[in-house]
Amino acid sequence: MNPMHSFLSLCTSLTLIALAGCGDDADPNANASPAPDPPAAAQAPEPMPGDTGQAQEREGFDLTLMGFDDGDPEEAVIHVIEFSDFGCVHCANFHMDSYPALYDEFVTAGDVAWKYIPITLAGFPNSREAAIAGECAGQQDRFPTMRTRLFELRETWLQSDDPEELFVEEAREAGLDAEAFQRCLNESESARERVDEGTRVAREVGVTGTPTFVVQGHPVQGAPPLDAFQQVLRELVAEARGPGR
Repeated sequence: MNPMHSFLSLCTSLTLIALAGCGDDADPNANASPAPDPPAAAQAPEPMPGDTGQAQEREGFDLTLMGFDDGDPEEAVIHVIEFSDFGCVHCANFHMDSYPALYDEFVTAGDVAWKYIPITLAGFPNSREAAIAGECAGQQDRFPTMRTRLFELRETWLQSDDPEELFVEEAREAGLDAEAFQRCLNESESARERVDEGTRVAREVGVTGTPTFVVQGHPVQGAPPLDAFQQVLRELVAEARGPGR
């Protein structure tokens, strides 16, 4: 069986017990501290059109200009796009628990290029501000560092009345130019536009919950178990590389 078809079948069978995700109907005024976000109804939708160039032209966007890349898109044989919301607890759990292992095995080996697109789908408190902070760190080529800190400090900034001070302090500790970072938070239209454009595109291509992954054109909503993700990526890489890998 094609590894991607096998993966999608597995995802469908695990919908109610594993593929937890944050839906697009969260209450932006809700207190962020109680129980974890309720899982969305994860599912394996129909694959995106095979010709992504035509699809992007039709929808009016260019994914190559969006988000942040881990790995080399030109050299990698497998491409993963992740739509993720910093306010989503399942996105945070994935990046703290699963992504490091996937990165070490596939991205550093040059097999997988991973594009992370920050979006603000569910209206979590301060989520858009956090995404803008990520974009501002990206302007100084430090997005991965800020991404990690934003997820680690998620519960703190979700409940903050003024998250800017926290974001600036984290930028300073990460070695960024804190003054330039703060100016970006307050003044950068491009950072805001990138966040809003990512969210618009996510909605247009049918993303209704986070995290949503697009693996070789096939979208899967919700975070699959690490071993399932590893299995399908190993099979896809082996298939793409051919015998001997």
